[in-house]
Amino acid sequence: MCSYAQTYWQLLVLRGIVGIGEASYAALAPPIIADLIPAAQRTFYLSFFFIGTPVGGALGYIIGGGISDAYGWRWAFRVSPPVVTFLAITTLFLVPNPERGGADNANNSVQLTQSQEIRAGTNPLVQLATETWTLLKTKSYLYTTLGFSCLAFTVGSLTQWIPVYVVYASEMAGTPLSNSEANYIFGILTCVAGFIAIPLGSVVSKFLERYTMKADALINAVGMLTTSITLYIAIAMAPYNIVAFWVFAMITQIAAFIGWAPNTAIILYTTPALMRSLAQAVNILFSHLLGDAISPTIQGELSDKIKEAFKDFDISISTAVALEYSFFLSCFVCVLGSVFYFLAAENLIEDRAKAADTVVSRRPTMATRSRENSILNASGYLRDEYSTNQEDTRPLIEPQEPGIQGM
Repeated sequence: MCSYAQTYWQLLVLRGIVGIGEASYAALAPPIIADLIPAAQRTFYLSFFFIGTPVGGALGYIIGGGISDAYGWRWAFRVSPPVVTFLAITTLFLVPNPERGGADNANNSVQLTQSQEIRAGTNPLVQLATETWTLLKTKSYLYTTLGFSCLAFTVGSLTQWIPVYVVYASEMAGTPLSNSEANYIFGILTCVAGFIAIPLGSVVSKFLERYTMKADALINAVGMLTTSITLYIAIAMAPYNIVAFWVFAMITQIAAFIGWAPNTAIILYTTPALMRSLAQAVNILFSHLLGDAISPTIQGELSDKIKEAFKDFDISISTAVALEYSFFLSCFVCVLGSVFYFLAAENLIEDRAKAADTVVSRRPTMATRSRENSILNASGYLRDEYSTNQEDTRPLIEPQEPGIQGM
């Protein structure tokens, strides 16, 4: 239907309707993977799933741009529906509908059943508000969501403005590129970066988990800090050497994509099984509202303001310089995102232990205590107390005298 739009507003509304289906898929797919795959292997499988985001976006640039140039922009909208329809039918018949939390510890089954019974008798709006508030009170989840929003802000800006910037900067460098050439190269690099970075994030996460259970948050924190540095270098190099720009742009995208699977893993293991779909939906909502939904406009407006200071220069030079300075906003946002992920790391172990309990439980069970102790023992970090319930303030691991352990 988008291909038949006659006005901007018709296209906007139709694309919004498409977004409803895409958003529901994005919110439900990772929790389904979590219900099918045990926690120890989850990041590995998530990495394969998330390859589709940068690779699909890059192929959209390449294939969509080519079809648009050859047949017009309307035909670019007519390629994906048959593919999406085939995939939807295939998913319907081949992907099972797993039990919530089915791949988690078997000790959760009784608590999950009790939670489902209690939830069934709760007003849906009250339940939605209560569980959303519970999510936002989970510090590692909140900081992870804010950090990912900063990443989405940066990716949105790069996707919109890098090809435009390259066209003008390449003129200054003496190797001019057309808009289609810039889009094509950027799409290829994004595709390659996705293939490299997202599986690499899974491998690095698995390796670092031997030493710290904060690995997933730290990967994202370091990745965003690296993104800020390499983006700054890439943007500064473009007017002088366009090849050097593409090299650092590639490194920037690898650093940005490396934490996608670990980011989702954090969301899944810091929230109870029955809340994972909501947790993923809230994460996506905030990452778009605070990220790529606003960043292209903000950077565009900032660039226009900066451009006024260079109005006496040639249009190519003034546009390139204005865009160059406006990209430094994304560098700052990346640093801010890195700070959020470091804060998430400081709360990750505690929140991961709490998520072993269910969303509606009022008091940790002995089984829950056992799971928490195993998580904390594996990480080397032990807390003095878990429960804030005044009736139960016993330490997680009772102190024992030397020589009587195991008796």
